[in-house]
Amino acid sequence: QTAFINLVAAPAMHNFREYKVPASVIMAQAILESGWGRGDIPRTAHNYFGMKCPLGKVTGTAIGCRNFPTKECDSTGCHPAVESFKVYASALDSLRDHSLTLSSMKRYANAFRYSTNPNQFAAEVHKAGYATDPNYTSLLTGIMQKYDLYRYDN
Repeated sequence: QTAFINLVAAPAMHNFREYKVPASVIMAQAILESGWGRGDIPRTAHNYFGMKCPLGKVTGTAIGCRNFPTKECDSTGCHPAVESFKVYASALDSLRDHSLTLSSMKRYANAFRYSTNPNQFAAEVHKAGYATDPNYTSLLTGIMQKYDLYRYDN
């Protein structure tokens, strides 16, 4: 866990300065979405955020798309699914694309009113549809608190 935090800390802090996405949120999302970098998608596609290919198209800093099994939640519950996820050349490209995507999409604009309030930023990103898990906000804030990721928000 310490090695993973060390891997993403400097790029997350850089992305906060460049894109205004709180480093603590970036890090918590990377931890949660990638299973500390141990999941199949981060290991084989360098995708640390579960970033999907919109309509199967390569966008941002991705170099390709690949289908992976996943879980999606809706009003009837959570179900297994297969989705098209972005493939990156490196973890750094994944981190950059995540912040670039959040900062450039209108649906996340409200979150940026809270760039200095990571818990609210996370809630706003969730409300805007980043994840389908109904517990996503509390999962992120729990990770930020447990590992004191707020210390990276300077």
